[in-house]
Amino acid sequence: MIPSGYKEDVVYSQIPTDGAGDLSFTRASNGTRINSAGLVEVVPWNLYEDSENFSVNALAAATITSNTTTAPNGTTTADSLVEDGTNNLHAVYDFAAITYVAGIYTLSCYVKKGSRDWVRIQLYDGTNTPSAYANVNTGVLGVVSSGATASIESVGDGWYRVILSATMVSAVGGWAIYGATSDGGTTYQGVNGSTALYLWGIQCNIGSTAKPYFPTTDRLNVPRLTYQNGGGGCPSLLLEKQSTNLVTYSEQFDNAAWTKQSSSITANATTSPDGTQNADKFIASNSNGFHAMYQLNSVLSGSYTLSVYAKKGEYDFLVLHDQFSGTFLTSYNLSTGAVHSGSGASIENVGNGWYRCIVTFNGGGNTVIASLSPSPSGSAGTNYQGDGTSGIFIWGFQIEASSYATSYIPTTSASATRVADVCNKYSISSLIGQTEGTIFGQLSFPNSSGGGGSSYVYITDGSFTNSVVIGREPATPNSKLLFYINAGGSNVLSNTANNLQSGFVKMAIAYKSGDWAAYLNGTLVASGTSTSTFSATMSRFGIGTNDGAVSTMGDSMIASEAILFPTRLTNAELASLTTI
Repeated sequence: MIPSGYKEDVVYSQIPTDGAGDLSFTRASNGTRINSAGLVEVVPWNLYEDSENFSVNALAAATITSNTTTAPNGTTTADSLVEDGTNNLHAVYDFAAITYVAGIYTLSCYVKKGSRDWVRIQLYDGTNTPSAYANVNTGVLGVVSSGATASIESVGDGWYRVILSATMVSAVGGWAIYGATSDGGTTYQGVNGSTALYLWGIQCNIGSTAKPYFPTTDRLNVPRLTYQNGGGGCPSLLLEKQSTNLVTYSEQFDNAAWTKQSSSITANATTSPDGTQNADKFIASNSNGFHAMYQLNSVLSGSYTLSVYAKKGEYDFLVLHDQFSGTFLTSYNLSTGAVHSGSGASIENVGNGWYRCIVTFNGGGNTVIASLSPSPSGSAGTNYQGDGTSGIFIWGFQIEASSYATSYIPTTSASATRVADVCNKYSISSLIGQTEGTIFGQLSFPNSSGGGGSSYVYITDGSFTNSVVIGREPATPNSKLLFYINAGGSNVLSNTANNLQSGFVKMAIAYKSGDWAAYLNGTLVASGTSTSTFSATMSRFGIGTNDGAVSTMGDSMIASEAILFPTRLTNAELASLTTI
């Protein structure tokens, strides 16, 4: 995978480069990934919709004319902010564009002078209206609101990227872009029909730094090219089943939705795994008792997985329970990065002293889904003497009806659902070898302990009657790696002899009538001489999800590479291709 190899609805093919191999992608929701810096990041990070279509926004004493001039990316997609003839504010805005969670946000927009040299960009959260002025004729920054920061960057051809960062409160809010005649100016006499400014590419992202511009339309169906914790290296395409974070205010533990028992929360006490100062400190009160925090929720019986990001403070341990009555689940040593005690638990180092603490348990129909306790010892016991200042840091709490933890799903006042990722390409029979070919994948299955459902790299005719599949087989309770060929309804290969394993594996199947082979990590796992041939044209290629109406993806998979060859590679080539 290449970091720039995607946009809304599409995962680009490296070969061929003419678009014939580009994969269609859907996920009708946001998601999170690990970015190249090792930070948890919302995808897409541009929080505004229709970033290049200002005509959909509200207007003050102005109109928008679309696609009037060349934008910074070389396309004729920049819009004109056209004044009317009144003495007024002349602006385009959307004050209900986003639901902010308290913290720092950065607004940016590409601006080019028209009849006006000055622009004012503004953030809005219903209470605060931080803004910055910039001269887009000279490239000089003007007045900036107290507490905010701003900059202006030339990007060529008279275009500037104007950037504003400020702290916003938790509220529904948005942005505004104004024409201005002077530094700090507000209302002015407009010239009816005159283009005050040219605008393109508005963006708002979490944090105090403007991220690279990411174009949006509806903000849905954006693939997640994720990196391993710590960042760096080559990204992989993250594909997951649908999951819902059942808790509310997953990053705001000072909210009343979280009940505190002999404990308190200091909000925004340190930098979280998303790189902003929005992680809270969880403090045990100065008393001898049960120091905990919990949230009420209706939980059915069955497998649930709790996960929370935690970092040591004065205390080294986090203790988790599955209900307020004190049923012990597990405890974690945040100093050594190890599970201290308990079963069904794991811990992941995510950098900068942070760990994602995970435990799977049976919901049992409890009303209280979970409680957390900071602890000086990690003991399963619930009572100890606190001092009113010592504790641990926490961020990103999640409970999901799943036998394993999926990627983090942020919430505010309601639970949130990340829809399943689907990545495939239909009507490409000319790219698929109908009499011979090879499929290859470098794949990882995070839930390597078993359970769950299926995740594949596959080619089919729209069913399993004619198909070649590699990936994860959905057996219960322990899934296996799957190598599968079905030709005209004849089961040529169905190999599930190899257990799932942690980390990436390389899998391949080469097929040709009378000569097929399957390889795993450089080793031949199956071969045969069946003379079966496909009875229908294979025209679909997919990653992560089953094809058509057979089923939908039931487990997560990370794909670093997926390659389709129209010829049968030799066994020597297969061994070389799949060697780790």
